[in-house]
Amino acid sequence: MMLKEQPTLKDCQQFHRWLDKEKGFTGDLPTNVMLLVEEVGEVAKEVRRLRTWSAVPDRADDMEGARLRLEEELADCLAYIAKLANYADIDLERAYVDKMRVNVTRVWKE
Repeated sequence: MMLKEQPTLKDCQQFHRWLDKEKGFTGDLPTNVMLLVEEVGEVAKEVRRLRTWSAVPDRADDMEGARLRLEEELADCLAYIAKLANYADIDLERAYVDKMRVNVTRVWKE
């Protein structure tokens, strides 16, 4: 099964249902939360690299490498979020839209 070029969140969840079955991945929520947290740590590592290297002249190649790794780590995070939604029987696309409707009118205090 391949994803469409411009997949929806529903498409991503469907893909991960298929991939989990195909690869025999565990649907254990705590295990997958820990794996998501690990990926978030990798996101932080690449953001730190980008921040550090942005202040150093002649590091454009290093910054591009870090940006590409950040892209991959963010994709891993999205994959785990889709998987967690599947395991909890949550329509992620609907949940996102509902939450953003709330956020539009929400006031954050500084």
